[in-house]
Amino acid sequence: MKMDRLVKKSVRPILLFIVIVFVVSCFFMYGTGGGRSNAAQTQEGEGYLQDYDVVVINGEAVKRSRLDMEVERFIREMGLQGNASSTDYPAFRNTVIDQIAILKELDKEITSRKIAVGKDELDQRIADIKSQFPTAEIYLQQLQAEGFADEEGLRKAVEEEMKRNTLFEEVSGVVSTDEAELRNYYDMIKTYAFSKPEGFLMDVAHFKTPEAAETARGELSSGTNWDDVMAAASDDVTDHSDSANRMFIPENQLGAETESLKALSMDIPSEVISFTSDDNMIVVKRSREAASTASFDEVSADIEQMVLSQKRTSLQSQFMQELRTKADVKILDEELFKMAAPETPQDDAASDDSTLDSTVSPDAAASGDN
Repeated sequence: MKMDRLVKKSVRPILLFIVIVFVVSCFFMYGTGGGRSNAAQTQEGEGYLQDYDVVVINGEAVKRSRLDMEVERFIREMGLQGNASSTDYPAFRNTVIDQIAILKELDKEITSRKIAVGKDELDQRIADIKSQFPTAEIYLQQLQAEGFADEEGLRKAVEEEMKRNTLFEEVSGVVSTDEAELRNYYDMIKTYAFSKPEGFLMDVAHFKTPEAAETARGELSSGTNWDDVMAAASDDVTDHSDSANRMFIPENQLGAETESLKALSMDIPSEVISFTSDDNMIVVKRSREAASTASFDEVSADIEQMVLSQKRTSLQSQFMQELRTKADVKILDEELFKMAAPETPQDDAASDDSTLDSTVSPDAAASGDN
C-alpha cells in the first residue's frame, strides 16, 4: 500500500561509484554475450563512423557500441539520467568492464563446480514471474520490452541467475555470530534504526473522489466500524490501513497539508484532505505514541539477520574481487577509461612565490636591491 503519500518526500541519491556486488543484480537479465554490432552514439553526444574494439576480456573483444549500450543501461539502472556529466563516463565504463569480466569468471566457476538447476525449480520460478502479470499478453509484452524474443530467453536468463545465486550461497553460506556481537551492533545502530519519535497511530484511507471520501466519513461518524466502511467502499478506495495494522505517523512529519491532524480528537474522522482530484484522504487518530526505542530482545532476530547478511555480502564481494583479478582484461582504447586526476588546492603563498620567481629574473631582483 502506498500509504507514504501522507508524507511526501523524494530522495534520489547520486552514486558515481558502487560496490562490486552490484554486478549480479544489474547484469543477470542481460548476460555477457552479444551487443549491437552497428555504430552507436556515445553518451557525451560525440558520434563515431565505424564501430571498433575497445577492450578484450578473456580473449573476447568488446566493441564500442556494446560498451556504450551497457553504460546507458547502467545509468538507467542506477537512476542517474540527467545527473551524469561527461567526466563521470570513464568511471562508468570501468565499472561496466569490471562487471563483464566478473560475470565471465562467475560462469567459469559455475562450470568448474558443476552447478545446475533442476527443471521443476526453474519451472516454479518462471511461474512465479508470470503470476505477477494480470494477463498473458501483458507478460509477453514485458518480455519483449526487456529484450527477450520469447519465454525461452527468459528461462535461460533466470537459470543463469539461479546458478549464480547457488554459487554465492556456497561461497558465503557458512557465517555465524554470537550474542555479544549482536548486542554491540544493536548499541551502534539503535538510535537511528530502532528509535521511534513521538507520534500517532492512525487509520488512513485514500479515495478516488472527494464524494466517496465524504460518504465514508459520514459512515465513520455514525459509529460504523472502520474495516466495514473500507470493505463497503472498496471500489472507491485506492489504499487504506486496517484496524489490525494501523499506520504510525511521527508528529514532526505532519506538514502544512496535514497540519489540522495535530489538533484532531481521538476516534473522530478528519475532514477530507484533497491532495489531487483523485487522491482524497480521511484519517482517524486512534492513540498517541510516546517516543521510544525498541529493546534488544524485541529486535534481536532482526539484528541477527542484519549481521549475517553483512557478513555474507562481504564474503561475496571479496569473492568477486578475487574473480576480477583472475580475468584477463586488455584495454585497447585507453582514453575511454582514463579517470580525471583529482584537483589539489594550491597554497596561496606558494602560488605567489611561484609567480614572483617566474616573472622576476635573478638579475632584475639583484638590481632592485642596489
